[in-house]
Amino acid sequence: MGNELSFETVRREMLLRSIYVLFVPVLLLFAVLACVGTVLRDGAIYICPSPIPATAAPTVLPGTPSPLPTALPPTPFVITPPQNFYVGDAVFIGAEGAPVRVRLRLQPIRSYPASPAGGQPRSIYTWSLEVRNAGTQNYEIFPAVQMYLNTVTTASGEITGVWGSSQAAADEARLTIDDNFYTLTPGETRTFRFAAYAPMGSARRFTFTLDPTVSQGSPVITWINQTNPSCTGDIAG
Repeated sequence: MGNELSFETVRREMLLRSIYVLFVPVLLLFAVLACVGTVLRDGAIYICPSPIPATAAPTVLPGTPSPLPTALPPTPFVITPPQNFYVGDAVFIGAEGAPVRVRLRLQPIRSYPASPAGGQPRSIYTWSLEVRNAGTQNYEIFPAVQMYLNTVTTASGEITGVWGSSQAAADEARLTIDDNFYTLTPGETRTFRFAAYAPMGSARRFTFTLDPTVSQGSPVITWINQTNPSCTGDIAG
């Protein structure tokens, strides 16, 4: 009887140790992933000054010096979500002087021929995201997880999906991408590179998730693949 109890005790201990060895590393991995990245809680905004119109020149009597025209104060042109931002827009998230404040700027997009997948033609799309930590504390970002191509214009119309950056696409295009976890110190600016497989066509829309600690339900901001038709300057850089 004592031997049977000893056997049951040993078996139970072995089972508990097996569970610990198998599942604790997985739980730790999920815990680490859940803590990766800084959550951006404030709304995103792009502001640029519209052209400043000059007032009409007043009627001047002969012999009187002509006064210079006066300028009206600029009227800000503003974009906020769910509107799309444009390539080159300086998009700020966070209030000026806040601990968490970043500036994001999508840079021009390119495409390359790619090997077909399952007999279907596809392309490799590459883009860069300039990120500036304009806050007073470190900003943590996992760019390859947080940003992806989500709309492609094809010959048959627009297709939506989630096409993320991959090392395979970068290798085929012979490019270098940034697919790690990064920390930007206050005042630091860094440009992150991406390469993704997607259906053949032209890249239309890109998405950036603001909360990297969740897999679903994160607020997002989007860019359209064209330059801003209304403004080319920034109020703040």
